[in-house]
Amino acid sequence: MVGNTEWKAEWIRLGWNPVVPCLRKAFEVDKPLASATLRATALGVYELMLNGWRVGGEVLQPGWTDYRKRVYYFEHDLTDLLKEGGNMLGAMVAPGWYAGFCGPFEDKGFYGQEAYFSCELVLAYEDGTTETLVTDSSWEGHPGPLLSSDLLMGESYDARLEIDDWTMPGQVSGDWKPVVVLEEPISAGIEPYPGAPVTEVEELPALSVTSLPNGASVFDLGQNMVGVVRLRLNVPCDTELVLRHGEMLNEDGSVYTGNLRSAKATDRYIAKGGKDETWQPRFTFHGFRYVQIEGLPGTPDLGTVTGVVLSSIQKPAASFECSDPKVNQLFGNIERGFRGNYLDIPTDCPQRDERLGWTGDTQMFIRSATYLADIRSFYKKWLVDLNDAQHPDGGYPDVAPWMGRLGHASAGWADAGIICPHVLWQAYGELDFIRPWWPQMKKFMALICTGENRHNGPDADSFGDWLHINSETPTRLIGLAYRAYDARLMAEMAGALGEAADQIFFEAEAQKSRALFRDAFFDGGEVVVQTQTACALAIAKELLVGEDLEKAGECLVQCLEQSKGYLTTGFVGTGYICPALTKVGRGDLAVQLLLNEEYPSWLYEVNNGATTIWERWNSWTEEAGFGDEGMNSFNHYAFGAVCEWMLGSLAGIKPGAPGFQTVDIEPGLTDRFDYVKASYESIHGRISIHWKKTANGFEIKLETPVGTTVHLPSGVQNVGKGIHKFEETR
Repeated sequence: MVGNTEWKAEWIRLGWNPVVPCLRKAFEVDKPLASATLRATALGVYELMLNGWRVGGEVLQPGWTDYRKRVYYFEHDLTDLLKEGGNMLGAMVAPGWYAGFCGPFEDKGFYGQEAYFSCELVLAYEDGTTETLVTDSSWEGHPGPLLSSDLLMGESYDARLEIDDWTMPGQVSGDWKPVVVLEEPISAGIEPYPGAPVTEVEELPALSVTSLPNGASVFDLGQNMVGVVRLRLNVPCDTELVLRHGEMLNEDGSVYTGNLRSAKATDRYIAKGGKDETWQPRFTFHGFRYVQIEGLPGTPDLGTVTGVVLSSIQKPAASFECSDPKVNQLFGNIERGFRGNYLDIPTDCPQRDERLGWTGDTQMFIRSATYLADIRSFYKKWLVDLNDAQHPDGGYPDVAPWMGRLGHASAGWADAGIICPHVLWQAYGELDFIRPWWPQMKKFMALICTGENRHNGPDADSFGDWLHINSETPTRLIGLAYRAYDARLMAEMAGALGEAADQIFFEAEAQKSRALFRDAFFDGGEVVVQTQTACALAIAKELLVGEDLEKAGECLVQCLEQSKGYLTTGFVGTGYICPALTKVGRGDLAVQLLLNEEYPSWLYEVNNGATTIWERWNSWTEEAGFGDEGMNSFNHYAFGAVCEWMLGSLAGIKPGAPGFQTVDIEPGLTDRFDYVKASYESIHGRISIHWKKTANGFEIKLETPVGTTVHLPSGVQNVGKGIHKFEETR
C-alpha cells in the first residue's frame, strides 16, 4: 500500500478545457535497465501510451471507489517497452465515475468537477541505481480528438484532430502547453487495485443490418451485451456519424431508447477519411443489442460494426445443458447478464442512468455468481466498497460505492454485508472474506437486532419484495427473516474464526430471531402471511422446524395453486422459491416453475427473444408491449438467481464443506428432462455430473477431484412419479 503522504506524484490535467486531454512526458534512459515499474491512477479513468504503443489491456482504469476514502492504482511492468535513449510516456484521462454523470441523479461530478491523472515510474538500473519519474508541472498537454466522454452519455470523437505519433520519442510541437497541477493534496489513501479489472472479453459480429426510411442503419449484434462498438469505415473525410444504442426495437424498426431515462448512450464520430478507418470509444460503455447509425453513406456492410464486450469476468466456471433448448437458452441469458453487470462493481443494469452497485441485487445473486465464475478478486474489491459505505450506526448501504444518496439498513439489501462474506467463504473456503470485516459485521448485527429499525419495525422502510406481482409481503416479516438468517450465518462464521463468545451470542440471537419470525408468520398456529415469498423465506432460510415447517410447505403449495402454478415473487423471493420447494419435497413444482412458458416466467422471456434476464416480469408483454419506461431494464440479473438451484439442486452440485473440500451430489432426478449435465470448476478441480433417463430409471455419471468426498442419494430414488433406480459411474 502507498499512503497518500508517500505518493510523491502530483495530480495533473490540462487547464479547464472540456475535451479529454493528451498528457505526456519525454525522458531519457541512459544506461541498461534491470526493471521499470509504472504505478498509474486517476481521479477519473485513464489510458496509457508509451513510445507509440498502448500499455496494458485493462479498460476504465482504475475503477470506481468512494474517492473520498481511497483511490486505486494499477501497476505496469514497462521493462520490455522502454529503450535506451529517448522515451515518451503519455496518458489520456476522462471524467469516468469521478467527474462525470453517475447514477440516476441530475448533477454531474458528485466526487469532483475535473479529472486528474497521476503516476510514478521507477527505473531500476543494472548498476544498482534507481530513478523515479513522477507527474508534475514538467508534463505537457494538448487537446485531443476526444471532444467529450461520459459513462452514461457517450463519447464524441473527431478523427480529424488526431495527433499522429504523439507518444513517439522526438515528436515535438509548439502547441503543447504546460499542465495544471492540483493544488490541494487529496485526503484519500492510494492503494494497489485489489479487484478484477475490466477488459475486452469477446467480440460480436453484426448479424444483420436494416435501413430505416430516414436513412439510418440498424445493426443487430444478436444478443444483449455490455461494452462498445468498433467501427470499420471507408467514408469521406468530414463524414459525421451518430450511434445510438438500445436493447430492443420499436415497431418501426428503430432502436428503443425509452428506458434509458437521462442517459443518452450516444456516440459521435467524425471521420478523417481513408481506407479501413477504425474507431471504438475508450471511456464509456453501453448496454445494448442494437446500434442505430445515422450518417453512413451508401449501403453499409456487416463488417462496419463489431460489438466489443467489456467485463471483469474473464472466463466461465460452470456449464449447464439439458434436453430442453429453452432452458439452455435461459442459462445462457443468466450467464450473459451476470458477465455484463460485473463491471468493476456488481451493477444492477448497464444501460440507463443508474448502473449502481445495489446491495440487494448483489446478495440475491451472489450464490449463483460463485458457480458462474471465480469471483474472489472481484469481491475482494467490492467488499471494501461496501464497508467504506457503512453508516456510523452500523447500517450497510443500499448501494456501494457510496454516493451520499439513497439509504442504509434496508432489509434484504443491507444484509449483503453478512450474506456476501458467508457465501464467498462457503464457495472458496477462505476466511479472509470474513476476518477483516468482522467488527463491522457485528456492528450491523447490533443495529438490526435492537429497536424499531427497518428489520424489526411494524412499518419497516424497505424496498420489500421488489417488483413482486400483486403479492405484497410485509417488510417487517422480510426484515425478521433476514435478521434470523444473518444471525445463523454469523454463528457459523464465528465458529470458523474461533470466536467462541461470538458464536454463543449469535446462536442465541438466531434462536430469538427465529421465534420473532414465527410469531409474525403464524397466528394461532396458522400461517397468516400467505405469499410465495414469505413461505419461501421461511423454508429456504431454515427458520422453521417440525409441524411449522410442514405448514409453511403446505402454504407455499397452496399459494402456487392460487396463482395457477406461476410465480408472484419479486427480487427477494424469486431466488428462494425453487430451493424452498425442493426442501419440502416438492421439487416437481420447482421444475414446473422452471418450465413454465406463459407470463410470468423465465421462459416467457426466452420465448420473446430475451438474451439476458429482464428486470421486470413484464418488461415486455404481448398484450401491453414495453413496461414502465421509468424503470425497465432488459439486462438485470436479480431474477436469474434461479441459476443456483439449477446447478445446485437440478444438476445436484453442492459444497459439502467450505471451499468444496467435500461435495454433496444430490441431483433432482425428474422425467421432465431426458438428461441434465453440468460442471463446475471448483478451486480443487472440476466437478461434473451427467444424469439421464434410461429404460430402468436413471444413470448418473460423476467426475470429482481426487480427495473429494461425494455423497449420493440412496440406490432407490423417489422422484414423485414412481420409484426409479439409477446407476452410478465414477
